[in-house]
Amino acid sequence: MKKILFSLALLCFGLSLAAAQDENCFSVIAGRNATVDGSVLMAHNEDDSGEQMLNIYVVPATDKNLRYIWCEFPGMEVSDVLMNQFGVSVASNGCPSREDKGDISGNGVLYEVRTSVAKYARTAREAVVLIGTLVETFGYKGSGRSYIVADPSEGWVVSVVKGKHWVAQRVPDDKVMTIPNYYVIGEVDLDDEENFAGSDDLVEYAVSRGWYDPDKDGAFNFAKAYASEKSLSSVNSISRHKQAWNYFFGADRPGEFASTPMKKVSIRDMMNVLALHHPADAEGHLVNSICNDNTILSSIFQLRPTLDFETGCVMWNAMGHPCCEVYVPWYAGITEAPAGLGRFKTAQEAEKRHMTDGKDLRKKYPNHFYWKYVDGWDASFDPSTQQREVFRARRAFEKEATKDYNAFIRKFY
Repeated sequence: MKKILFSLALLCFGLSLAAAQDENCFSVIAGRNATVDGSVLMAHNEDDSGEQMLNIYVVPATDKNLRYIWCEFPGMEVSDVLMNQFGVSVASNGCPSREDKGDISGNGVLYEVRTSVAKYARTAREAVVLIGTLVETFGYKGSGRSYIVADPSEGWVVSVVKGKHWVAQRVPDDKVMTIPNYYVIGEVDLDDEENFAGSDDLVEYAVSRGWYDPDKDGAFNFAKAYASEKSLSSVNSISRHKQAWNYFFGADRPGEFASTPMKKVSIRDMMNVLALHHPADAEGHLVNSICNDNTILSSIFQLRPTLDFETGCVMWNAMGHPCCEVYVPWYAGITEAPAGLGRFKTAQEAEKRHMTDGKDLRKKYPNHFYWKYVDGWDASFDPSTQQREVFRARRAFEKEATKDYNAFIRKFY
């Protein structure tokens, strides 16, 4: 009897942990005509519970892969954030689906999706095709997820479902898209290849499973057909979504995949949104907020088409809670990360041991730089002064005739 109770307890813990993981992360994409400087802006808060340790590597280009900046969380399959030398950037949000079957070939794909984008995609559109091909070929082994990809020309949301179904929608150039932890792609027109892509049998499969009835439901809506009903009613996700909607649009629910903002969006706006949170509860925790107790990395991708990739594409990283940490710019032109930002000397060793070296991290690496950030998080701290100093340094740097990206990033660490 004790064994049965223990097993049930483990099962309940596993289910609660899975549910918590499904309510992590928040992302925003602003099209180039919706921003103050004509850049595509993509912003992402990576939220994960438990002990996490950020490592940052610059993976060198080879004859097999592009160069890319890799923000790595050891042992995690869906948490890393990346940007390659062409500014192609990728992050993701857990979006649980209602799929309880799913066609998987071999081991399926999960972790490989985002690393493949960083290694091989030269544009966001190539990233969309690559993700779709991986899912259709091998099958996605997670419940569901939305990958956020962008380059200096455009941004996309690619939503995948357990098995071999997926759909993607382009963010209009003059609009802003926000996403918590449920699917946000609604009506789909796969004949409009400029703005949509996806599985050929997306609608037919939904009909066969009883998720969509053309006679009763009207136009096909991907989110309504494929999302888990629980995710669409999540108080956590709805609360975070409303915070962003009110900031950008002045409305609780604009009801669209992407909407026109009240004013053109700046990097500062992205920083402000990612830092939004309700007052702490009685125990001092930040709950149901975009910035919350589980925010372990906040990233903003400023992808400018008017400059070369090396200077025009910047990944701004705040090491944890964006309400109290400073965003530091990582340029696409950087070729090495400062010593001490990774637990291993090379990215190759980190990639080899990514899934096997993810436990007891503080015990094994007590002097790692990230613990200083973790131990110093304070939701009441205002980093605005430090942020302005970073902006001034960046402007001066960009005016230099010779741009030493490696020296620049070392200056901040």
